[in-house]
Amino acid sequence: MKLHLSAIDFGVIAAYFIVLIIIGVVSYRFATTRDDYLVAGRRLRFPMFFSCMAALAVGGAVTVGGAQRGYEVGVAGVWVGGSLGMGLIVLGMLVSSKLSRLRALSMAEVIERNYGPTARILSAILTIIYTVSLTVVQIVSIGAILQGIVGWSTTVCMLVGGGVVIFYTFVGGMWSVTMTDLLQFIVKTAGIIILVPIFVFAHPKIGGISGFLEQVPASHRDITSLGFQGTLYWILLYVPGLVIGQDIWQRVFTAKNDRIARAGTLSAGVYAIIYALGGVLLGMATAIVVPHLADPSEAFSAGVAQFLPVGVAGILLAAAIAAAMSVASGTILACSTVVYNDIYLRLVRGIVTDVEEEADQTRPSATREVWINRGIAAVLGVVMMGLAVVISDLFKALDLAYGFLSGCVFIPVIAGFVLKRVSPRAGLVSLPVSFLGVAGTMIYGETTGRADFAIGGNWPIMVGLALSIVSYTLVTVLDRKRITPNLSPAERAALAEG
Repeated sequence: MKLHLSAIDFGVIAAYFIVLIIIGVVSYRFATTRDDYLVAGRRLRFPMFFSCMAALAVGGAVTVGGAQRGYEVGVAGVWVGGSLGMGLIVLGMLVSSKLSRLRALSMAEVIERNYGPTARILSAILTIIYTVSLTVVQIVSIGAILQGIVGWSTTVCMLVGGGVVIFYTFVGGMWSVTMTDLLQFIVKTAGIIILVPIFVFAHPKIGGISGFLEQVPASHRDITSLGFQGTLYWILLYVPGLVIGQDIWQRVFTAKNDRIARAGTLSAGVYAIIYALGGVLLGMATAIVVPHLADPSEAFSAGVAQFLPVGVAGILLAAAIAAAMSVASGTILACSTVVYNDIYLRLVRGIVTDVEEEADQTRPSATREVWINRGIAAVLGVVMMGLAVVISDLFKALDLAYGFLSGCVFIPVIAGFVLKRVSPRAGLVSLPVSFLGVAGTMIYGETTGRADFAIGGNWPIMVGLALSIVSYTLVTVLDRKRITPNLSPAERAALAEG
């Protein structure tokens, strides 16, 4: 759907892209060490940390996809973004403060501390698949939004939008992502949380809150309209996967201390739920004014055209692009971090943990390490953009990746944070057992045509979680050899000597 925008709207969007590029160039001078490039020097205070975590949590699926779900099913569409918010709240309550004290770079690195190198490699592979899939989905979203604005081909729009994201991520790493996320947080908050309600309820065809409630179909006012299975799907898909997502963990590692990590993560969870309501509200209002859209995926664009005046429409479209860019930049950096930390450092150079090379941070070799990270980020970014162009819809791959993350990795990771002693064998057994359970259930669903058991269904995750819990518990009970979780090799050696 090609939008008819004013010169002011185009100016707002163009200015937004120019500012992103400038931020990337400015951030270059801040990324002088590996920690600077990958985790912003681990020194973000609450306002910056909260803003960036909130920006990362809500992407194109919550913004454009939320409007579509609001158009189709009403307020129940909030379960998409609401589940992401719930995941952040769970992360904040359970592990974020402990995470910030680990001084790790990746989830897989933490897994090795508890379950050994084999478990690390398996979790790293799953994380790479997940981050690549999520990035491709965001680049596709960026291309679709830009195509509706400028009317170019979707391929060109993906190359332009994705190219900007890759550029500023490549140049400044986490400092670029942090500074652009702050801008994107401001744009998204202004566009979705503030401007959408104001202009929707002020529209003459809506007639305020009372008019809105009178015109919305009864089914659209029912938050349970997806049914138990439909609601459970979003919770199972997003809550466990987000709690152990590398992109989210890497953002936690940027906090200055554990108190900021906990408070910022919890606050971002609440923000994500409020933001999701804004997107759903736009979709529901569009269903009132334009009840017979040929393609419900155009609900966001149609809503912008119907409700937003000159200038404000540009801000809202910039907010939609910002949502996708926030996630894309975070996942590109997360994927490159896993490749660097868990493949290159661990397998090529034989380094178990980044702490082993902290002395290099003040040496000339630190510059070399930053450029290695830049090279990995650039290559992965180009590959992801190529995949987005070739495969314009990767949502099934995203469901696949989330299914394995949630069904296989969630229990061993969480056990390492809630138990005082863990069995290394328990994690090593539960990972392949649950992996086979998830894969077997998906194969059964795909071959029999039973959607609940196939990729994107509830049963693969539930089977994986059940097998993970049972196998992990059984091995833990039988295994007499247990260790204190989350200790680095140096800490474990010191404990043994003591």
